[in-house]
Amino acid sequence: MRIVGSIPPPSKEEHERARIWAASALAALALIMLMLLIGAPPPEEADLMPLPLRAERLEAFRTDTTACREAISSAGFVTERVPDVRAGSCGYQNAVELTQSTHLYSAPVATSCAAAAALALWERDVVAPAAERHLGQAVARIELAGASYQCRPIAGRSDGRMSEHASANAVDIGGFTLADGTILRVERGWRGTAEERAFLREIRDGACDHFKAVLSPDYNRAHRDHFHFDMGRYEICR
Repeated sequence: MRIVGSIPPPSKEEHERARIWAASALAALALIMLMLLIGAPPPEEADLMPLPLRAERLEAFRTDTTACREAISSAGFVTERVPDVRAGSCGYQNAVELTQSTHLYSAPVATSCAAAAALALWERDVVAPAAERHLGQAVARIELAGASYQCRPIAGRSDGRMSEHASANAVDIGGFTLADGTILRVERGWRGTAEERAFLREIRDGACDHFKAVLSPDYNRAHRDHFHFDMGRYEICR
């Protein structure tokens, strides 16, 4: 006799659908857990992973060479240690040579690690896109204007204050060789075509986001033919 209001037991078909749904849900949960495990390294490994190379970390790199080199390496650039130099009021410690970067250089680039990191960021994030935008081609090589390390005072000053070059904390850029072989010199291009002027001013302005001091032909006659970048104590962008 059927009792009014009672719920009939599930049919065989309903029971089978419920079993299939439960199995599918468990499989989906297992897949999600597997993806989470693969996508995230164990906590102890995550703690050892180098932090990325970013402009806001450049200040810390002035005193933390290990973190600086790890960040440069994690971004795909390569540095090598260079021997320390002690020469009276000149010299440097823990400097590196930027041996693999976005562009080739006309000579070895040996600077403090913070300057090398700033240079790598400037190349990748400023020079490369600006060249394509304004010149319609890539930069094949960056032309240096003298050695990064030079034991000398700041040119044109009477107080004898030493240049950031005296501690391998600066780099001077004289021009660029483009992909088609054209050499664009800072001195000529600063008042050159509209495209050359736009390119050189954009990469000068972009350098100010990475280096402490950026000097260009707008600064004084001593810089009429090159850009000076350094990671010293004084901030200037001109």
